[in-house]
Amino acid sequence: MSRPVLTRTLTGALLTLSLGACTAPQVGSPCPIPEKADAKTRQEAVQKCFGLIAGNSNDFRVKKDVDILFMIDNSPSMSPKQAALAKNIPKFIERIESFGVNYHVGIITSDVGTTVSDGATWGAGSESSCDSFAGDDGRLQDLTCDKRNTVSPQASQACTSLCPDNRFKPTDGSKYISKIDGKTNVPPALRLDPMTGRMVDDGPVNAFKCMALVGDSGCGVEGQMEAVRRALKNSANGDFLRNGSTLAVIYITDEDDCSVQPSRRSELNPGYRNCTPGQPDSYDCYKVDYRCMARSIQCTEGMMTPGGKTNCKERSDSFLEPVKTFYNDLLAVRSSDKLLVSGIWTQPNIDVAKGGSVTIIGGPQTSDLRREPACRNAVDSTVVGQPQFRMSQLAAMFGKDKDGNDNAPQLNVCNTDDYPSALDTILKALEKKLVPCLPITLKTVGGLPICLVGDVDSNTPDAVPEKYFPLCSTSCCDAWASTKTPSLADAGIQSACAGETTDACYCAIKSKDPTVCTEGVNGGVVTGVWRKNNANPPVGKVVNFRCVGY
Repeated sequence: MSRPVLTRTLTGALLTLSLGACTAPQVGSPCPIPEKADAKTRQEAVQKCFGLIAGNSNDFRVKKDVDILFMIDNSPSMSPKQAALAKNIPKFIERIESFGVNYHVGIITSDVGTTVSDGATWGAGSESSCDSFAGDDGRLQDLTCDKRNTVSPQASQACTSLCPDNRFKPTDGSKYISKIDGKTNVPPALRLDPMTGRMVDDGPVNAFKCMALVGDSGCGVEGQMEAVRRALKNSANGDFLRNGSTLAVIYITDEDDCSVQPSRRSELNPGYRNCTPGQPDSYDCYKVDYRCMARSIQCTEGMMTPGGKTNCKERSDSFLEPVKTFYNDLLAVRSSDKLLVSGIWTQPNIDVAKGGSVTIIGGPQTSDLRREPACRNAVDSTVVGQPQFRMSQLAAMFGKDKDGNDNAPQLNVCNTDDYPSALDTILKALEKKLVPCLPITLKTVGGLPICLVGDVDSNTPDAVPEKYFPLCSTSCCDAWASTKTPSLADAGIQSACAGETTDACYCAIKSKDPTVCTEGVNGGVVTGVWRKNNANPPVGKVVNFRCVGY
């Protein structure tokens, strides 16, 4: 009786084939594929090696899916930060594709409105950008920047420079950018990469540049956490969030969160009065811009006077939604092993409960109080970040990993020149969440897996590799099986595999941790590829796995 073969491409579809006899010498070592053979000849050689008989396509999924949600602040101070993000997104997209994932990339804004009901307005004295009930309501944003209202010349200039062609947006009715099995949903932009000699599609990068410049005309009372909560529930966002995917939520903002409890939205009324420190601490003693902080935290020093504030914590009677509520909401959508929360926001750490400080200036009337910027760009002093407490509080709730690294990395929004490093930090954290599993019970011969593994072009992830990798050493593969975080970022894997002598080798092994790779009848198989010196995959390449199992 023939046995089934599961073909798993890290970005490709699953095929079910039938297996005849496979001799031990072929297991764990490269198949005799003719050099420079065409695709048809290579496919025939693979079938001969495994004794394969052509079978039928199957539609169950074994690939890695990641849904990435960018929450981008669209208030008036954000233009230079949006431009810096867009300029540095090419490497981010390139690295995402090197992970061999099927991805969705969605963009929302921080504008969730401020009024108490649909159709209501605040009237005289209100900002028109805030005079709405829902704002952007967590809806995915697919407008290109040239179609947006902007406040600053910088926003218009960034759009002209970074989005010269407004064709780049989803063409399939989706509100997000996607690449599934090598196919994107945005217009192609093919170019020849002189370094690799391969054609590269810049379509997804161009689309992100056009769509991520969300402008600077949004409400200055930002509801970053509420926007994310709405985005993950809003039916208007279609199938952005897929069953079983890894979810990454990335905040880009220079203000603290002001997500108000629905029953207390009246306290966002922009009207105010002048109070003295001896009067009651009423919400209307402050202008709205300062009110969100003054009415949500309490410190050793009172919030009704200027000066430094230390030892701050969340007020028990805060009119904002408790941060823990949003933390719990995120974990209700995805378990921690399939969720990454990260942010580029005001740093250094302004989580003042940990001993930092917030400086308030102005006065003597409470309506004159305002926040002093907590960070400034070293080159352009107009690029600033306002003190924040709640964003860091959310990140801290996710704790640290076993190596002492933050599970929710926090990067500095003011250091626009460091955005490449910031995005790389986020990518490394995300990679740890992308556990590469095969939902099978692995067939072995002499204790060795029956697999064919090699690099293929990311545009044709189901192709047959031109060259196959050998099996890694026992100690290296044992490290993949022994860790709760089987990825190239894992220190144990790096140590155990550092001595591998080939340019690339693979592991396919059942995890020793029952919580890792739980798919399949008897639990799944963790897979991995180690490259000499832990190098990145060749540009434009992803790994194709073909393993025998049941």
